[in-house]
Amino acid sequence: MIETERLFLRPLVKEDFPSLLKMYKEPDSNKFIRPLRGKTEAEYASFLNLKLSNNSQANGYFLTVLNENQEVLGTANFNFFEALQLEHIGVHLMRNAWGCGYGTEIIKALVKFAESKGRTEIHALVEKGNHPSVKMLEKSGLSFSENLILSGDQLMLCKLIF
Repeated sequence: MIETERLFLRPLVKEDFPSLLKMYKEPDSNKFIRPLRGKTEAEYASFLNLKLSNNSQANGYFLTVLNENQEVLGTANFNFFEALQLEHIGVHLMRNAWGCGYGTEIIKALVKFAESKGRTEIHALVEKGNHPSVKMLEKSGLSFSENLILSGDQLMLCKLIF
């Protein structure tokens, strides 16, 4: 488990699926996450089951929860991105958690977590046009590295070297 001042991140479990399915269905929730756009509930469940199985082999796919009332805010990840052969971090928050600084808090915690695991650098991918996420990453110490096109998506790769 990873803890911050206001939040804790714990590994995803199957009982978390209903809260996350609710998040995936929110308007604009997946606007900048093409692989999650326009999916059915069954497809989202399949995606989450894959994350569960990956948790046993990789660094982690986490549920993000508010300390004060145990409210689920979204997900966070620290894992290996096969297509680019690099480790990356990310966050996906429910709409009511946007603009509250939670994303920055989560990314900073994931950076510390990566460093504690002996990593010397970490990456984040952002779909071009997702200005709030770029700002969040910059506040967390990551900086723009390069533009990429992956599966037809224009992405920005951000990076932090420890």
